[in-house]
Amino acid sequence: MNVTLPDSLKDFVEQKVNEGHYASADAFVEDLVRTEAELVERAGRGEPFPLDEHFGRRLEALLDAGERSGEYRQVTSEDFDAMEREAQELARTRKSP
Repeated sequence: MNVTLPDSLKDFVEQKVNEGHYASADAFVEDLVRTEAELVERAGRGEPFPLDEHFGRRLEALLDAGERSGEYRQVTSEDFDAMEREAQELARTRKSP
């Protein structure tokens, strides 16, 4: 597999390699893909995404994948309310000592 990056991203990757964070550009890209794959796997198990600067991008990718799957289900406002209550309960139980 070959990956083509715009010059601005090539410079960034080269900087990370030159700083010693990665042995090569291939290692950098491999680490990014592995990290993303682990996060998607965790999400598939129902684990939450970390709330970091990449959260929106990851959520968008999952929504796109869901849309491409073709498995549509009509969801009502009551369904969303139930999901919100479930999420709040999960958050409460995780914060409890």
